[in-house]
Amino acid sequence: MMSEAMTDTRAREEALDTSRSFVVQAPAGSGKTELLMQRFLALLSLSERPEQVLAITFTRKAAGEMHSRIVEALRRASDGYDPDAPHERKTITLARAVLDRSSALEWDILENPGRLRIQTMDAFSAELVRLTPLLSRLGRQNSITDNAGELYREAAERTVETVEEESPEGEAVRKALKHLDNSVEGFIKRIVGMLERRDQWHRHVERHAVRSDEAGLRAVCESSLRSIVEYELASIRRALPEGLIERLAPLARYAASSLAAAGKESAIMALASLDKTPGAGAGDLPIWKGIRELLLTE
Repeated sequence: MMSEAMTDTRAREEALDTSRSFVVQAPAGSGKTELLMQRFLALLSLSERPEQVLAITFTRKAAGEMHSRIVEALRRASDGYDPDAPHERKTITLARAVLDRSSALEWDILENPGRLRIQTMDAFSAELVRLTPLLSRLGRQNSITDNAGELYREAAERTVETVEEESPEGEAVRKALKHLDNSVEGFIKRIVGMLERRDQWHRHVERHAVRSDEAGLRAVCESSLRSIVEYELASIRRALPEGLIERLAPLARYAASSLAAAGKESAIMALASLDKTPGAGAGDLPIWKGIRELLLTE
């Protein structure tokens, strides 16, 4: 354990080397935000202006929290706070160096905390657009919306309009609608839902699209779907009372054979040879659907 702790400490110290770049990977609650704050402060202590250092987060909440924590560290350093915890001590030491820099270059950083550049990805992108109106070809002031539902729906509706086109896009829309019994509203809702979570899938689509690797993209999507299915099946399996399926099996087999004799289609048909609790693999899904059909109403 001591060796692991020493390795962790060395890695944290190394990440504060402002002459190098790092990717930090660690589980939740391990102090990544504290380390990012420390690196931000270390860079500030070497800068000519505070605006030269930029931290980017994904959400306004995260940006606001980080800004507040850095300002608090600077205030505590100014008040002479002397913490016991080593990681806090490091933060306060770096904050004092920033205050010295602020005093030497007349930043007045505590009186002007707005000069600390901690932004969301969207805010930073919008700033770039404002600074380059000709390059971005946007001649007016743009703003970021927190509720883009209407824009997502408009994008989905425009996508539906390609259904009549003889193009790969039009063919894709026709295939999707066929799977949805030609429900245009159902299609639009699914596109809106995808756009709301595009951070989860866009990188995969982009990577495979560059290589025109449709098979690779399909494999990634199917792998994700399989993982979701198996996770849910495992939860259901754990929730079942012990021995329930074994007691149910004779009834399930009888129901399956009766349906087969009557020539009726049903998910219960998958239970024709059920004798024990099925596994939680994706291949077991038809059996679980049969159990659901047998036990539950609509």
